Amino acid sequence: MTFNEYMAHYFDGRKMLMFLALALAFSVICVFYILFIVVVSARFVPREERKQYYYEKANNTIQRFYEMVFSGASILSFLAVYYLIDRFSPEGDFRNFWDRYKDMILLLMICLSIVFNNILDRIIIPLRKLSRQERGSVRLLGMLYVILIFFYIKFIYENDNYDGFIMYFLGLMIGRFIYFDASFREGIQTMLESLKNFPLLILGLAYTGFMAYTGFTSGYLLVGNGVLVSTFIAHIFMIVAIFVIHHSHFMALFVRRPK
Repeated sequence: MTFNEYMAHYFDGRKMLMFLALALAFSVICVFYILFIVVVSARFVPREERKQYYYEKANNTIQRFYEMVFSGASILSFLAVYYLIDRFSPEGDFRNFWDRYKDMILLLMICLSIVFNNILDRIIIPLRKLSRQERGSVRLLGMLYVILIFFYIKFIYENDNYDGFIMYFLGLMIGRFIYFDASFREGIQTMLESLKNFPLLILGLAYTGFMAYTGFTSGYLLVGNGVLVSTFIAHIFMIVAIFVIHHSHFMALFVRRPK
């Protein structure tokens, strides 16, 4: 298929709406699962503090889940663009430029992905219940989120095209602790803070897995244009679903501010 044929396939109105409805349904299921866990944990809080605990904990946990999705989508965004340019750029001056400087361009795309993440969680869908430390720990775990997606592609789909990306991100995660932390203690603290979000990592991977499975089985997501690109397309729909849920204030019906 050509690039134009791929665009025609993905912008089919009926298929887009059906896939968005699916993303909305899965998003609501994930949010209600989080609320169920918070309700259970609230049982261990003194009765007079339960309403406030439920309100704060529910909002914070849901927004950490959103941040997990945003972090994964931001990383996948520049990888998908990198893959598409590398695959579809025609021979000529641009191709020669790309082959010569693509490693440097990849580093630039990483910086742009951070900007994209900030736009998502601060402007488009403001996550005001997250502290700076919580936001950073979730983003760090977002790297592991993407690495696990790569491992799934490598060992389930038996696709070795992304081995370089896997090693690249493993290096970034190791470098995060060795080079960018002021001390070993701070590195351990960041890692422990990230591990608190591990259940949300599993939930995010389950959400991604359901979207990918239904997308591939329905034929809307195409393996032929790269599993990585298809996974990013799934994340676009996930973000739109979160946008609808967040700005519709649907969850305010179930998470009410205590008087």
